Amino acid sequence: MFYILYGENGVMLDNYIEELMKSKDISDKIVYDYSECNIKDVIEECSYNDLFGSKKMVVLDNSVFLTSKGSLEDKAFDSYILSPNENTVLVFKVICEKLDERKKLVKDLKSKSIVKEFKDLDKTNINGYINSYFTNLGYKIDYNAVSEIISRIGETRRVLYSELEKLELYKIKDKHITIEDVKKVVTKYEEDNIFKLVDAVIQKNKKLIFNTYKKLVSDKEEPAVIISLLANNIMLILECSILLNEGMSSKDIASKLKEHPYRVSLAINNSYKVKKEELIDNLNKLAELDYQIKTGEVDKFKGLEAYFINL
Repeated sequence: MFYILYGENGVMLDNYIEELMKSKDISDKIVYDYSECNIKDVIEECSYNDLFGSKKMVVLDNSVFLTSKGSLEDKAFDSYILSPNENTVLVFKVICEKLDERKKLVKDLKSKSIVKEFKDLDKTNINGYINSYFTNLGYKIDYNAVSEIISRIGETRRVLYSELEKLELYKIKDKHITIEDVKKVVTKYEEDNIFKLVDAVIQKNKKLIFNTYKKLVSDKEEPAVIISLLANNIMLILECSILLNEGMSSKDIASKLKEHPYRVSLAINNSYKVKKEELIDNLNKLAELDYQIKTGEVDKFKGLEAYFINL
């Protein structure tokens, strides 16, 4: 079975993959990056069956050959597409605006695949997305509750899915979400302090880092939320840096990333102050810290403070 998953909303795309694994009762997932791997290794993995005939998922990330920016010509790949292993779910994943429908490979794969597009959210479709999210789960959500969610997350739309999940679990019994539920459960994101914290982290200004961190903690902001927002903003800086190098303007970047021009402007300013390698290193450290906190390996406050100290 084949899936083609594409679009500009990587968070929703990754969440779909996790839900797909659950729905098909798959616990084994192998991920390859097309930009780094040999396609023959991918096909070999897809073709292999263990002794128990267990189902598995193989994800081919950065499948740019489905777009105008890449190509793929391989006989082993062509043969596998014609006769796939029924125990393997092969997922072609690519972050892009659209597929290159002119290519024969794209046409052939689409005819054999389940295709899903994951559009990024903007002000024109965020209401509809929230309503659809809960309707598909069999929940009811009040109109003013939707408005309250949007007012609380502001321009921080990358955290929307995790906030909706929190509401889903909170109202799992009666499945009716009111504005009071939103006020109790959904975090109100303090953009100004987060921007200050991101600036301080980029500059490695320890005094400013801890002053801003203390303000966030005094406002009852959870370390997990701070980590998530830091990671989201650092990722935005990295994306802006890459797109700037491709010759895009600030306005075009804001449009492409579906981000507020003010956030993009701040991210671009920070991109001049830090190397890409440092941004990637910070993202890896934050991901590891998030995992350690969730698994109970480190205390959430001490872990985050140690991250700041070691910058």
